[in-house]
Amino acid sequence: MNKAQRHQKILELVRSGGVLNQEQLREVLKHQGVEVNQSTLSRDIRELELVKGARGYQLPTPDAATVPRTARKIESALPAYLQQAIPAQNLVVLKTGPGHAPALAVALDRVSVDGVVGSIAGDDTILLVTPDADTARRVADRLLSIARAPA
Repeated sequence: MNKAQRHQKILELVRSGGVLNQEQLREVLKHQGVEVNQSTLSRDIRELELVKGARGYQLPTPDAATVPRTARKIESALPAYLQQAIPAQNLVVLKTGPGHAPALAVALDRVSVDGVVGSIAGDDTILLVTPDADTARRVADRLLSIARAPA
């Protein structure tokens, strides 16, 4: 099976719902005769822009054709996942619901957030590193304003 066929199969499985994690996806593919290693599957998920939410992997938003890819990700991920943005010295602590930090972190990593020099994500918390306290406050305010903007 070539890459395009594998991508199509992955999209079909995600559309049908219930693909909770990468290992489950790999097992379902294997059961259907598609052998794929973890690193290839990770690359496929990234290339297909799948987002992992509370109910497993989800497809990108339907407005994909009209909004630039990076903006689409951040504009849909922030309102969906961000609950709080708390500046603390030169850091910004982002709080999400359980299991949502990785999806938001991927969206943030794909865009260049002005002033952010690095990030670390856990299950429900993301730590953004900025050069100073003023930048941390600006980043927190900006992310919250995007998250709370009317749809």
